Amino acid sequence: MPVIATLKTDWFRVINDITRSGIPLQEIARELDVSKSALIGWKQGSAPNHHTGEALIDFWCLITQRQRADLPVLVSSRRFVYAKRCNH
Repeated sequence: MPVIATLKTDWFRVINDITRSGIPLQEIARELDVSKSALIGWKQGSAPNHHTGEALIDFWCLITQRQRADLPVLVSSRRFVYAKRCNH
């Protein structure tokens, strides 16, 4: 039975990767036009809206010189996929 995993972006790691590159939270916030407290909230488990999340991912790719496929993710759920059987 195959298992399907649903992934979500690990915003904590994304932001930490950027700050480890020497860019402070205040500068990231300015780049994204959000508050520093919004970034702190994302590190604590909240998520940005789609547009801002995409901008943060682009910024992460630029700063870390990594591809989008390397984006840190978390497994948010797993479920089994059941195959339907045909009764002919």
